[in-house]
Amino acid sequence: MGQTPTIALDGAFSREPLTGSGQYTLGLWSQFSAGDVCCRVVLLLPGSGSPGAVPPRLLRTGKPAKLWWEQRGVVEAAQAAGAALLHVPYFAGPLRSPLPLVVTVHDVIPLLFPAYRASLAMRLYLRLVSRVARRADAVITDSEHSKRDIMRVLGIPAERITAIPLAADPRFRPATDLARLAELRQRFDLPGPVIFNVGGLDVRKNLPALIAAFALALPDLDPATRLVIAGRPHAENPRLYPPLEPVVRRFGLEGHVVLPGAVSEEDKLGLYQIADLYVYPSLYEGFGLSPLEAMACGTPVIAANRSSLPEVVGDGGLLVEPEPGELARAIRQVLLDDRLREDLARRALKRAAQFSWERTARETIAVYYQVLGRRAAHRGADVR
Repeated sequence: MGQTPTIALDGAFSREPLTGSGQYTLGLWSQFSAGDVCCRVVLLLPGSGSPGAVPPRLLRTGKPAKLWWEQRGVVEAAQAAGAALLHVPYFAGPLRSPLPLVVTVHDVIPLLFPAYRASLAMRLYLRLVSRVARRADAVITDSEHSKRDIMRVLGIPAERITAIPLAADPRFRPATDLARLAELRQRFDLPGPVIFNVGGLDVRKNLPALIAAFALALPDLDPATRLVIAGRPHAENPRLYPPLEPVVRRFGLEGHVVLPGAVSEEDKLGLYQIADLYVYPSLYEGFGLSPLEAMACGTPVIAANRSSLPEVVGDGGLLVEPEPGELARAIRQVLLDDRLREDLARRALKRAAQFSWERTARETIAVYYQVLGRRAAHRGADVR
């Protein structure tokens, strides 16, 4: 293809680092900006002052600004940067793009679960972005399970979808600052063994089943054991984010379940490191990054044997049916068996080491070149 191509990466979510799309964008960008890649990648930021990045005055805030950026601004910014290809790293993108378009569809959860598309605005938006994905030159997703769902739900052929796994940030690793962990124990009132969960409070996370499982297991555990469930709802919608406090009260676990709300990234890391066990009973995940983060910290993991989680956890943890009885049985098994817990910690570290952002970036660049190669071949065929 001659000279090194310029790739435009939509950086809108890089400003929201706590979201999944933000972590993905920043994970890719950290590799692309390191310079050890065979193309030039530019990060496009809405409102940055660069050509195409500033919307009309009436479209500069909220959802109108987001939609304007996705449909027009990002294309104008990519063209101004001299890009040969545009990559939108989340389920969105311009319906009409003069540039080859790659879209990352992490999952199709809103299309599978009605609770995630309750509003008319969301249903209309999903119709739009589904059309974008069908028209894209290539779709990237996070797991083979998501690939199959995208094929089934969106009708996109397999040859246009590439599954590329994510990775944990390098800061997720076993603890070295024991004083920091002691302070964390005191601040969160964690006198004994810790079971941890983080990654969302929405209904598919199946957290009432985890609380019920803990109630079943607790009589056999150290009475000082605590279940810590971190996070806060993203919306005041009890159907989508059912409150956990009534469940805790129903089982009489007020002194044993800790609900700290949103925690800082530093505290999240410390809780992964302090935990004796990480339990993730989610019913559906496009990838499941939080169990991988836990494994990277050397924390034993129990996860649901559902959706993409077996691809992530593999033999690095225990995969069980996500219902209270099975979860309770696995919790007892791990917390009461020191040898098993140590073995799971070793397996977790080994499994987590198989995932890296370097690999994710390398395989993503391969998709860029496949798309550019197909476009060049089509142009050559048209000339002939």
